[in-house]
Amino acid sequence: MSLLVSWLLFSSAAVVIVIAAPAPPATVAASRVAITALAWALIARLRGAGLLLAQVDRATRRRIWISGALLGAHFSLWILSLTLTSVAHGAVLVGLQTLFAGLFGLFLGDRVSWRLAFGVAVALFGTAILTGSDAGTATLLGDGLAVLAGACSAAYLVVNRGVGHALPLPTLLAWVNGVAALTIGGWVLLSGGEVWVPEAGGVEVIAILWLGLGPGLIGHGSMNWAARSLPVHVVSLTVLLEPAGAAALAWVALGQSFGLEEVLGAALLLVGAGISASDQGQVAPPD
Repeated sequence: MSLLVSWLLFSSAAVVIVIAAPAPPATVAASRVAITALAWALIARLRGAGLLLAQVDRATRRRIWISGALLGAHFSLWILSLTLTSVAHGAVLVGLQTLFAGLFGLFLGDRVSWRLAFGVAVALFGTAILTGSDAGTATLLGDGLAVLAGACSAAYLVVNRGVGHALPLPTLLAWVNGVAALTIGGWVLLSGGEVWVPEAGGVEVIAILWLGLGPGLIGHGSMNWAARSLPVHVVSLTVLLEPAGAAALAWVALGQSFGLEEVLGAALLLVGAGISASDQGQVAPPD
């Protein structure tokens, strides 16, 4: 049941991000992680967990700040990508994070196996088919941003490796999401970007609240709960099946269709990512 809840909430994220437009993408990203951070901070306090980082060493604090910045970059790039490409493309291509996680792990001394190499080859072939199915300038830019978002998510996971044992989970997630919000918000202010636009109203606010409390809080909470009693590779299926749910919701709610070439490319990409993920043993994205 926990996995079903996680899958439904994660699958809804891309569609709700599209609904949140015309609110500026950076505002959507910053508000989403800020809401999630506040919710996790409240949960931490209710559970009697401290919110200060005095109990961890300097290296761990540095990793928390870096991982939070990477998480902010992930959400900024992904939300922006969905304004330039379809939900199906964005949801599938950001799933390359599982592949990037394996590649980045090589720099930490992880072994190279035939599964990882074969998974990379299959995923890249699928990516070429998917991105070539609609070669408009805006779509290709959006696809590229989704791939970069996946890379940032993978880097976030690599940097965050081992930090979860140093702090209670609610405290860690409150800090990481809070740093992500500060990173995105700081960039908006320094760049002089729009914080809000007159065209955005109540629907956009509700959509942002859903992103922060639905996928951000309940989705991740359900996945962590499931991971306590189920094998990690079973939990990871939630991630790999997310694009299918997102594409189905986009078809129903937004009328976004997809052709046979897109289905084939997406299927190959996800199969390749799944092969790579099976070699790593776990997948845990921040979406």
